[in-house]
Amino acid sequence: MECRERVMAALNLQEPDRVPCHTILIDANNVDKILGKPAISDFDTVDQLKRDNPEGWREELSSLIDAVETSVFSRCVEAAAAIGLDVMQVGIIPLKVVDIPGDDRLLMDDIFGRIWELRDNEGNFNPYYLYGTMNSPEKWEETKANIEGPATEKYTKIIKKFYRRINKKHKDKIFVIVTNDLAGVFESASQGMGMSYYSRMLHKNPKFIKEVHEVIATFTAECYKAYMEVGAEVFVESGDLAYHTGPMMSPKKFRELLLPAYRIITETVHEKGQKIVLHTDGQVTPLLDFVVDCGFDGLQSLEPTAGVDLALVKKKVGDKLCLMGNIDVAHDLVYGTKEEVYNAVKYAIKTGGPGGGFMVSAANMHPAVKVDNLKWMVEATKKFGAYPINVD
Repeated sequence: MECRERVMAALNLQEPDRVPCHTILIDANNVDKILGKPAISDFDTVDQLKRDNPEGWREELSSLIDAVETSVFSRCVEAAAAIGLDVMQVGIIPLKVVDIPGDDRLLMDDIFGRIWELRDNEGNFNPYYLYGTMNSPEKWEETKANIEGPATEKYTKIIKKFYRRINKKHKDKIFVIVTNDLAGVFESASQGMGMSYYSRMLHKNPKFIKEVHEVIATFTAECYKAYMEVGAEVFVESGDLAYHTGPMMSPKKFRELLLPAYRIITETVHEKGQKIVLHTDGQVTPLLDFVVDCGFDGLQSLEPTAGVDLALVKKKVGDKLCLMGNIDVAHDLVYGTKEEVYNAVKYAIKTGGPGGGFMVSAANMHPAVKVDNLKWMVEATKKFGAYPINVD
């Protein structure tokens, strides 16, 4: 099977020729290790702009962000194909450089009111969330104006150009799907408002929280439509709904305040006959029925260090969701030996693979993950993942 056919079979809860292999990202420092460093790094560009345009370098850098994101994600997909992954996800992040008096860090904001620091990952930009500014009804009205109606067209145009370029370049080597990582409905709302204000409104004015979720979901749905117009078939909605100890709020609250928003995006994708997966770290077992009822076709992460029991998840929802993940990024893909990585993959395949509807995937991704360990994950998947599953 080709990569696309293999992944789609798994998402349809079928048995492909073998278990597909996926990660949500390869960080730029590891992309450089796989492909070689570019001649000019991201921070070299910043330094040059500061020298050439000391008064207007922020505006000039903001004007380059779309091109930078296209290049970064294209290289990520190329690196993923080079190490043998079946599928890699891409997606725009709506950022611009800002100047906050008294703060000398390289800062950006986004359309959801979040402030980010661009940290240096071996010469590459690495966005790091700092705080939210959407902390009043007035600020929320400003945000809505940026993501409702005609304002959406700005982003749908960027999206079409972005995905068309990357997919055209790489689709013969790897299946290119879409993510809204760093821009998911729940994280955009909770981080945009700041967790303190979000939590306060959760109790004082839950209807307001529900509105925020649904407006962001409607914007997301329009973005997903644009991706589908240029060929995207699979989406990964970034959620992070849980801590290591359990969900960030009760399953009842998630159903009341977030499920209607998620239904907006899952129904939009399904109307076009496409697939959508939810990514969320943490101990998500109490939310499994919620994920199904939201209309998602798959669940990614299944974080072992959060105590997620793959066998239990497979038994409970394996006939309803394609399960993706369960490979540890705290030890196995950072410090693990080849034997440890192989054993982790073998366990995941033996437990999640029978009957289909499973992909080996790193539970998350970060710059400390080792390239060799990623390669071992792919090697082990190809060695032990053939159907029918027969792993000792």
